[in-house]
Amino acid sequence: MSEEGKGVLLDSLPLTDPEKIEYLKQLGRAWTESLNRNLPVKFTGWPPVSDLLPLLKVEGASLSIEDVYALGLFCRAVTELHSWAGSRQVSELEDRLGLLAGEAGEIPELSQPSSEIFKIIDTSGKLRDLPELRQIREKIRKTRQDIDKLIGKYTADENIKHMLQSTVPTIKDGRQVIALRANFRGRIRGLVHEVSQSGQTLYLEPEDVVDRNNDLVTEEHHLARETARILRDLTARLSPFYEDLVSAAEKMVFLDGIGAAARWGREYKCIFPEPAGQTPFLLKLRGARHPLLKAKAVPIDLALTQGRRTLIITGPNTGGKTVTLKTVALFALLNQSGWPLPASEETFLPVFDFIGCDIGDEQSLNQSLSTFSGHMKNIAEILQYATENSLVLLDELGSGTDPQEGSAIAMAVLDELLKRRSIVLVTTHHGILKNYGYTHEECINASVDFDQSTLCPTYRILMGIPGESHALDIAARNGLDLHIVEQAKNYLVEERADISALIRGLTSKHEELDRFTQKKKEEESVLREKQRRADLQELRLRQKEVELREQGYRRLSHLFDDSRKQLENLVREIRENELTREKTVEMKNWMSDFEKLVASESESLEAARNENDARLRELAGRERTYTSPENPSSGGRRARRNKLKDILPGDYPAEESLPEFAPGLEVFAGPSRRRGTLVRPDKKGSWIVAVDSMKISFSEKDILPALPSGTAEKLTVEIHTEMDTAGNPVLELRLLGMRSDEAVKALERQLDLAALNNLKEFSVVHGKGNGVLQEAVQRVLGENPSVADFYFARPEHGGSGKTIVCLR
Repeated sequence: MSEEGKGVLLDSLPLTDPEKIEYLKQLGRAWTESLNRNLPVKFTGWPPVSDLLPLLKVEGASLSIEDVYALGLFCRAVTELHSWAGSRQVSELEDRLGLLAGEAGEIPELSQPSSEIFKIIDTSGKLRDLPELRQIREKIRKTRQDIDKLIGKYTADENIKHMLQSTVPTIKDGRQVIALRANFRGRIRGLVHEVSQSGQTLYLEPEDVVDRNNDLVTEEHHLARETARILRDLTARLSPFYEDLVSAAEKMVFLDGIGAAARWGREYKCIFPEPAGQTPFLLKLRGARHPLLKAKAVPIDLALTQGRRTLIITGPNTGGKTVTLKTVALFALLNQSGWPLPASEETFLPVFDFIGCDIGDEQSLNQSLSTFSGHMKNIAEILQYATENSLVLLDELGSGTDPQEGSAIAMAVLDELLKRRSIVLVTTHHGILKNYGYTHEECINASVDFDQSTLCPTYRILMGIPGESHALDIAARNGLDLHIVEQAKNYLVEERADISALIRGLTSKHEELDRFTQKKKEEESVLREKQRRADLQELRLRQKEVELREQGYRRLSHLFDDSRKQLENLVREIRENELTREKTVEMKNWMSDFEKLVASESESLEAARNENDARLRELAGRERTYTSPENPSSGGRRARRNKLKDILPGDYPAEESLPEFAPGLEVFAGPSRRRGTLVRPDKKGSWIVAVDSMKISFSEKDILPALPSGTAEKLTVEIHTEMDTAGNPVLELRLLGMRSDEAVKALERQLDLAALNNLKEFSVVHGKGNGVLQEAVQRVLGENPSVADFYFARPEHGGSGKTIVCLR
């Protein structure tokens, strides 16, 4: 966006510090995200200012109007960026935009120098109509009007018109003159400023115009001096902001480069690669496209692991071997500059301390270097710096000399690079290097694909197999006489032909393996989709189960609430009056009605459970085996043991050691697993169970034998038959540290006391934690008719850890 940003970017070098590189990429990702989310960073360009800033430190120095205007535009760009950073919401400060906003927020605030500048100049870069300049400008305007009138007398006078070469006034040396014919010289008194080349025209300043021109020159000098004074004073007022301006210029140039990377990456559909350190790959490119090839680029896929650090690429000429090397090198440099790469996700790159390339022909007549000598010079220099963290790229290794000697040197160079454990990419046509790749575990062969039908390269990289040069086929396709090609084939030894056939077979097997792999991936995708649907169905079933359990709990809660209120009313009447026979009968009737109500709810629940079981059998498409009529106790014991094992922890006895049902046996009864004692058999398949002070009928399949003490938790439902009306309600009820049932009791007592004492508002401190107390409090408040409203406290007063309760 700025010339300075462009200059700094072009002069920058790739980094080698992984933390700095990752920080640059994080900022680039943030900028890209702002573009993708249609929240572009308010970043504008500005004229160059870095060379102007040193003048602010010079005492008595003065910036020109153009310099001041450039500085003003820079300050305005900084202010706009500050405004954007300050407008980010608190929630956004947690994501990538927050990182970018934080970086922008570190730029010094320049609103004050901006205000000082634009007090003097307007937005177009011109001096404003300042009071100290207004009077001078008015004098200049009037003086010019006077001069125009005086000159107009000469150009409009009929007696003088014929003496003038032109009636249009002319400016000479900043003064208005008239063009007088030379033969009328002396007819008008004045000063001659200039004579035309032909000598026919005199440029004369009339005598009565001289004084007004002098006045104009004087006022213009006055205006220039006053303007210089204003600019000098402005420069002095800007001087204290020198450090802030310098720091802001550096930061803005830095962010300008980040923005350029993000916009370029978005245009070319780039990604920011992840570090390779936490992956099994040393280097991996997926869908890599050389940016200079643009639409013609064929995506490249290649990978190197810890055990395979050297890649030997073979194949035909013009197949893309050298482009592959250049793409890898360019991507490494782009990555270490913090720029995105035109590639797909799952691209990983390490940070290299050195990148050595020997690509192209370094033949030089001036230095008496042959092709081979140029390669050797480059390789010798590369070997001086190559380390375990280096990337080495060698194009046509061993070429330019005798094939046998060149291959020997190439293998020796690779041996040395393998010792240093550098990451190496090599291209070659030497067949012996293909064998080298097979015989060294740390090497892997690759080739550029070649279409046998069209005799054209496809520019794809095939990992794992070497490639043929196809020199004879390409030669024939490019016009070489066929009998020469046939003669060349006759010179190929039998072993060489066998190798070519082997390579073709490997290529065919590789393609077959690719098809098999693709088919396997498709099948795995179908299986994953089926698994996803099954998991989703299971989740829905669990959600439905939770909903049903909540509905049952709410019904049970309403039942106990209503019963508790009736019981409390009876207790209050008993307290207030004598215990009469009628009251006793009324109490017994209530107990009988309550027992019937509980039994009715149990039967309803049993019916619903049977309906669900039938539905499950229908969906599963198979029937469940139940206890045979001849031996009901055996199957029942097994089922009860399985149920008990599902809901209670610990080791369980064998099914044959479970006790038979008999009066006096302690059991868990009902869906809530309430502990009780068997009293007597009821109707067929049912037992009367004494639970606390009540006797309730339960189906035998809902009764589980209780294990010895310590193996299961006793689950009971307590009904308080007395209401403690002593004490006063509190303004803030603290439930922290309580269990859910304790907290519910405390809250219900607080609600009763508040109603009795006419307290209209209080707060409940339940904390956040895992939300158990919060949920219990909200459930009780939502179901209590005396509660008019309840809501969380303000953030500064506790937020979602505290609830405000308003009573009717």
